[in-house]
Amino acid sequence: MKRFLFWLALCAVLAFSVSVEAIRNDPDLLVYYSFDEDDNKEVADDSGNGFDGEISGAEWTKDGQLGGAMEFDGGSFIKTEPEIPGLTDVELTEMTVEHWVMLNAHTGETQQVWETLNAAGAWPAETFIEGAADMVFYIYDTKNTEHRTPIPELPTKKWVHIAGTYDGKVQKSYFNGRVVSEEDWSGKFTIFASAAGAIVLGKDNEADIQYLNGFIDEFAFYTRALSEDEINADMNKGVLFAVDPKEKLSTTWANIKAEY
Repeated sequence: MKRFLFWLALCAVLAFSVSVEAIRNDPDLLVYYSFDEDDNKEVADDSGNGFDGEISGAEWTKDGQLGGAMEFDGGSFIKTEPEIPGLTDVELTEMTVEHWVMLNAHTGETQQVWETLNAAGAWPAETFIEGAADMVFYIYDTKNTEHRTPIPELPTKKWVHIAGTYDGKVQKSYFNGRVVSEEDWSGKFTIFASAAGAIVLGKDNEADIQYLNGFIDEFAFYTRALSEDEINADMNKGVLFAVDPKEKLSTTWANIKAEY
């Protein structure tokens, strides 16, 4: 009986491993920063695509919403490489961006959570805090039309989960897993390569202004629109898991061997 239970447990571990690999190989998850590791020079892209971010002044903290997080002091930022294949210089018809954010204070000025650029040096996609408290998920399409889906009443000193999606027909903003605004439109948008970084977190992309005074955790960018269920799963469990799957797998296997 014990031998049967042992092999049953082993099959469960192997199934877990396959499941983890499937999650890691999500072809639409382009960039994912869990911020779970402390490195004062760069943040690892946990999507497996290798699009690590370069840190400029931002500080790591172990006290994120899910594991570690990055703190931005109103003068720091993180940037990716200028080009991200599959993201820059292509016409996009779908996307999802999501992250946890906690504001230290309302400055009365715009605070950027993340931003990208288009050919004209404008911002084709971004999430920012506008004025005192309102957050906006913004897309500027290839027909030079802006689309804004707001998220009102952003608190301070409290983690909130923000997501923005566009599926080619509808743009939506989510606040703590719930749709709070949407706009119907059809079209495309293009994110261009930028010397300042294809994606910049914590400040305006084209200038050293609009810095974030707060924290970011679990930043992810998909090239498809996630469903509400998928967004809630990422929000509650982490994009890949709050604990490193390899570590979790090793611990599970050690417990099985100890028991049998």
